Amino acid sequence: MIVYEEIFKKYGLSATQQEIIKLTGKDKVVLEIGPSSGYMTKAFLQNNCLVDVVEVSKPALEKLPNKIRKIINYSIEDERIEKFLARDYDFIIMADVLEHLINPDKALKILYKIATIQTKLLISLPNIACWAMRKQLFFKGGFEYQDSGLLDRTHLHFYTVTTLPKLLSESRWKTAVIMGTIVRFPFEETINKIPFLGWIFKTFLYKNLANKYKNLSYYHFLTLAHK
Repeated sequence: MIVYEEIFKKYGLSATQQEIIKLTGKDKVVLEIGPSSGYMTKAFLQNNCLVDVVEVSKPALEKLPNKIRKIINYSIEDERIEKFLARDYDFIIMADVLEHLINPDKALKILYKIATIQTKLLISLPNIACWAMRKQLFFKGGFEYQDSGLLDRTHLHFYTVTTLPKLLSESRWKTAVIMGTIVRFPFEETINKIPFLGWIFKTFLYKNLANKYKNLSYYHFLTLAHK
């Protein structure tokens, strides 16, 4: 938690976090799971949303902003949590949380029970099949854990653009949209430095290639699901 709080202090909200806030919009009822010290929570509150949070870390709880409707100090994997969750959520947010859980399928099934037909589930994750990881494995044979990022040492599970929808389906959730929030292509930096070719790549090829080769290009992705 401390590592990611420091990243936020240095760089602000990530592209993924900004997209989540944008999609959630204003005047909604939000369940945020794993808010850390509440940097996204503050944005939801500023957008006049009613916010419940699920957070197990006591130090994180002490830093959460005021005006949260309900703070639930349980793990989302704990079956006892169901009785504390409301049944009026417009959005359930799991921003870089699923990969840290012991039993992510159990958490998804609990959330499915309390969701309504209108509830939208937003899950963001790093993509273990992205170009950066493939390059590292191919050229260096490396799979070394780090303090943050794709190989965060606290990650218990790894997902791709194709395996997350499968997990969601097994928990009865239906995947509606998958979008890449951080996109990186092979040799992108080199191509962009070449006059005219870089412009053609960005203007005409970038978006189409990203959509066609999601598992290669999506370094970090956001999935919207519903009942």
